[in-house]
Amino acid sequence: MFRADYLPMTAQARFNLFQLVNALYEYRSIILTTNKDFTDWGEFFHHDNVAIPIIDRVIHHSNIFMLGGESYRLKQKTSS
Repeated sequence: MFRADYLPMTAQARFNLFQLVNALYEYRSIILTTNKDFTDWGEFFHHDNVAIPIIDRVIHHSNIFMLGGESYRLKQKTSS
């Protein structure tokens, strides 16, 4: 599992993520979690020309589960 929303990624880390997704594509399962819409991935990768191929590989043959609702951490904090 990979989470890329806590710390900024360097250009090398973004390249490595692309290489990982590309290498696993069609051969292995990948589980990704994110709080970003696919439309925001271009901002994360700093270029749509990097984000689009990754999204293409991620969503091909995929099951996407869109979850929503309040943060369980915030909900737990406010009920205390």
